[in-house]
Amino acid sequence: MEEIDNIIIHSLRQIGCDIEENVTNLSGFNTELVVEATVRCLEAIRPGLGLSTVLPVNMAARFRLGATLAQTCTELGYRGDIGYQTFLYNSEADLRRVFMFLIEKLPKESEKTVNESISKVALLEKSVASAISQGLSVPWLPYYCHKKGFRNRGRASVPYASVNIQVPIANVEDDYKDYCMRYLQSVPEQMQDISCFLPSMISHNARALNASSIDIMERINWLNSQQPEKTAYSNAHNIVKEFSKFSSENKTQTSTESQMKPESMMHPVLPDEETLRNEAKQEVETEKMKTECENIRINIEELQNEIKKLTTRLAQATITNQNEEKELKISEEQKKIKAKAYELLQDGPENIKKLESAIEASTSKLINLANQWEKHRVPLIMKYRQEREKHSTKANASQKKLDEIKLLKEREKELQEECRNKDQQYSQLVAEVQKLPKEVNRSAYTQRILEIINNVRKQRDEISKVLADTREIQKEINTLTGRLERSFTVVDELIFRDARTNEASRKAYKLLATLHSDCNELVSLVEETGATIREIRDLEEQIDSESAKNVGANLERITADLKQMKQETAALTAQLQTKAS
Repeated sequence: MEEIDNIIIHSLRQIGCDIEENVTNLSGFNTELVVEATVRCLEAIRPGLGLSTVLPVNMAARFRLGATLAQTCTELGYRGDIGYQTFLYNSEADLRRVFMFLIEKLPKESEKTVNESISKVALLEKSVASAISQGLSVPWLPYYCHKKGFRNRGRASVPYASVNIQVPIANVEDDYKDYCMRYLQSVPEQMQDISCFLPSMISHNARALNASSIDIMERINWLNSQQPEKTAYSNAHNIVKEFSKFSSENKTQTSTESQMKPESMMHPVLPDEETLRNEAKQEVETEKMKTECENIRINIEELQNEIKKLTTRLAQATITNQNEEKELKISEEQKKIKAKAYELLQDGPENIKKLESAIEASTSKLINLANQWEKHRVPLIMKYRQEREKHSTKANASQKKLDEIKLLKEREKELQEECRNKDQQYSQLVAEVQKLPKEVNRSAYTQRILEIINNVRKQRDEISKVLADTREIQKEINTLTGRLERSFTVVDELIFRDARTNEASRKAYKLLATLHSDCNELVSLVEETGATIREIRDLEEQIDSESAKNVGANLERITADLKQMKQETAALTAQLQTKAS
């Protein structure tokens, strides 16, 4: 068993299992390692299963994973007794059988078994070496010349280009809202290029932060439009006072600008009364134009509705006209047919005679044509059947040849692919052999394998000898049993004849019968003793197998898992109760 465990462990290391060097047999496998090795074997046999190599913490998830592994092994063809307990509460004999089955199912020509490193350290070393060699093969460049990676700290490749955008403003008039809803494009549609989006938004926000004076002038215009023309100047004067108050509150922010500018520029210049009147007139004219535009828009909508109605009526009229034209054509055709019928009705008997004579002539003509066709049809049919049979035989032969050619081509492709795989595998194996140290002596391994084969052969020969001896003994037993039965029958007949007249023969007959029954009982007792011995041996083997399964340790683990599952169930029940409350 030690050699089998070494082979299993070596095969598992080749497919990527992280097995420590001090583990030399399957008794050193814990549950986590058993699950990882089984999942890796199943992934190599059937890629794409998506099973986790890490044992879950939750007990229900553990049982589901064990049941999934058992179901997958059964689907692959494992015939032994298997279940979730095989992986969670494992025994050495069951694990040995399962891993031997999985290793036999591993793909023989898999590149993974050839190229996979034995340990994670070797894999890490190989990846580091490949990264270093790749870095040395590339010429050195300064950081600002790199276009990829974290060293690209140079100037951006996209220039800062902004576009003046128009964004809707809250708390405005209904006309402006209507304009924004109907005609104003969205912000992305106002961009010439999507790269201008972020710069344009930044520029718009910067202008909005410095637009306090513009907002105040808009407020002045709005108040002028709301008040009569006589009080426009007073309102403007009040708003200018508010502006001066706003500027006095922000003295700390504009102190440097006030020092640089002359004193005349510190206060805004008030507009005169004439300009305010002109602005009020413009506002009134603007309102008139807006009302006229709204009236025109309403008229346009009404005209569009009328056009839609007229279009639908025109379509309906066109459809009715087409239907009437079709009906007119049908009625004209019926009219022509009726006119011909009326013409024939004028000379009815003569026309009937003409029709009958024409019908008789046409029938006689059809009969003659049918007879002529029958004469030509029979040889043509015979010829057609012969040609069809020839063609079918040729087609079958050609189809068989085509199928054979297809099979040969497919076989050729398979052989070519197999040859390529074999050549690739051979080159990889040669490279691996060249990388291996030369001082490794493989003769010891070969000698050990040959010794194992010789032992197996000797055991097989001994088993064959025992079976032959058993058959010979069984034959001898059967022969002696038959001879005994025949001898007993002959003696019984002879003594029974003399027992009628001789008293000694009667006693001898009774003794013979008693001896025969005692011998039969002895033979049955010997057979029962042999069966009992065999049952004892079977029970001893079962006891040894059960003792090898570590029932006590597994029972302790099952008890601990049961406690953990009860705790998880209690926690889930508490969560459900809290959610329900």
